[in-house]
Amino acid sequence: MKKSEKQEKALVKKAMRGSPKAFGDLIEAQQEYLYRMAYLYVRQEADALDVVQESILKAYKSLKTLREPEYFRTWLTKILINTAQDTLRARQRMAPLEEELDLPAPEGLPPEERMDLPGAIARLPEKYQDVIKLKYFDGYTIREISEATGMPQGTVSVYLRRAVKELQTLLKEEPVCKKK
Repeated sequence: MKKSEKQEKALVKKAMRGSPKAFGDLIEAQQEYLYRMAYLYVRQEADALDVVQESILKAYKSLKTLREPEYFRTWLTKILINTAQDTLRARQRMAPLEEELDLPAPEGLPPEERMDLPGAIARLPEKYQDVIKLKYFDGYTIREISEATGMPQGTVSVYLRRAVKELQTLLKEEPVCKKK
């Protein structure tokens, strides 16, 4: 375990014992990461900031439910993902009918101009979006994605393969991700 990991674990333990300053220090260290993750989900600055704020509040209120201090970031990520998904569901319920219409893309435009990667990811089923964002945008391992989402590792692997295949179909390009 690295020195910074030991320091973080000690801070988490302090926060779990009720230290607001320790919790604040932990959040301060994670704030950029939290915002990037929230923005990947909701793709609007104001909503991303709301998701981060709500996630921090939820995390603070439920800090005693964290079992293993070394998984603080994973636990916090899971809270953030759930909060972002709640925000997206609420946004869908409030969207006016004309915004929900899926208008066809203008003819004659090359595929790369009709759809970009974020647009293609948004068209994937929610379960695939989660694993793609965690793996390719944040560099999580399959094990870390499993812990953050609560899915078995085998399911995460299958979802990743299916999501990449769907993205390739949606983008009609060369393979999005190469196997190692």
